[in-house]
Amino acid sequence: MPTSCTNQSLYEGLDWCQGEPVLPGIRGAVYYLPKKDIVTWPTLPKATGDPGQHMANLATYNGNFTLAADVVWRKIDVVDKQSNISSEAQGDQPCITSLNKGTFLYPGTKEQATGFARQANSDDLVFIIFEKDGKARVLGNEMFQTTTKVSQQSGSQPTDSAGTTIEVEVTDVCPAPFYPGNIETADGTISGADGSPVSSGSASGSGSGSN
Repeated sequence: MPTSCTNQSLYEGLDWCQGEPVLPGIRGAVYYLPKKDIVTWPTLPKATGDPGQHMANLATYNGNFTLAADVVWRKIDVVDKQSNISSEAQGDQPCITSLNKGTFLYPGTKEQATGFARQANSDDLVFIIFEKDGKARVLGNEMFQTTTKVSQQSGSQPTDSAGTTIEVEVTDVCPAPFYPGNIETADGTISGADGSPVSSGSASGSGSGSN
C-alpha cells in the first residue's frame, strides 16, 4: 500500500524593502553554559508543517530553557568586529542538516580565559549569541554534541593582537535557531527577542530550577 503523506508546505515569499538596513555582525557578549545544566529545552516546530505555523516559526524556538537549580547563563565579552556565526548545509538528501559555526574573540589571555579553554576543549557547551538587531540565536542542541576549540595568541609586535579565540561547531536541523525566550544571567534576566531586561514577573516559570 502506498504511503499517504500529509506534509504541509510552509513556503512564503521573502520580501525586502529597498532602503531597509541589514546590520551584519554580532553584539559584544556571548552567553554559554554546559549542556548538562539544561533541564528542558524549548522546541522547534516540525519542518513538515505544524498547524497554524508560518515559515519564520520553523527557525524559532518556542518556550524557554529550564535550567538546573542555581544555574545561570555565563557571559563572555567578545570583540564584535572579529566575531561571527555562520551556517552551511551538509550531507545528502534526505539527510541534509546544518553545520552551525561560531568564532568569538575574547581580548587577552589571562588566567580565567586559559581556565575556560582547559574545560571547554573537552565539554559539550551551548551558546547564545545576539545579532546586531538584538535577536538571540543558539549554537547547540539536544541531539548533537557541540565541539568547542579554544586557542590563544600572545602576539609578538606592538601592533599585534593578543587574545583567546573560541571556535564552536555543531550539527543541527536548522541554521542557528532564533530564541526569543528568557535568558537568566548573573546580572538579571534578559529577553532573547531584543536583549532588553525582563521583569521578575515576566520571567517566572522559566528560569533556574523551575519546571
